[in-house]
Amino acid sequence: MNAALLKSIPVFAELDKHELRRVADCADEIDVPAGAELLQEGRYAFEFFALRKGAADVVRDGAHVAELGPGDVMGELGALSHGQRNASVVTKVPTSVIFIRAQDFRHLAEELPALGEQIRAVVKQRSC
Repeated sequence: MNAALLKSIPVFAELDKHELRRVADCADEIDVPAGAELLQEGRYAFEFFALRKGAADVVRDGAHVAELGPGDVMGELGALSHGQRNASVVTKVPTSVIFIRAQDFRHLAEELPALGEQIRAVVKQRSC
């Protein structure tokens, strides 16, 4: 994956060139159609996603709770904790996502302190 593309995602924006290259080595960009279920509530977490283009709805217990757009991330809590998804995420339009396997994501968050801090801030913000 092109490391420069990661700069458009806020959790990666403050990383230096070396750190961006390290993340890019573990990441893939995937195009998905409208209506694709990226995350399924209750399932175990095996990946982390960041929206590069497009939009998605977050649904918990059958209720719409948020809309995600370019730059937003999803799956960070489950990927870090080896836990289950607390919501489903379904694309609204054709969407491009950055995909990182949960195991790689955990290693990156430990290896790159700046990334770990950004992810913890996202988790804290969503817990409030």
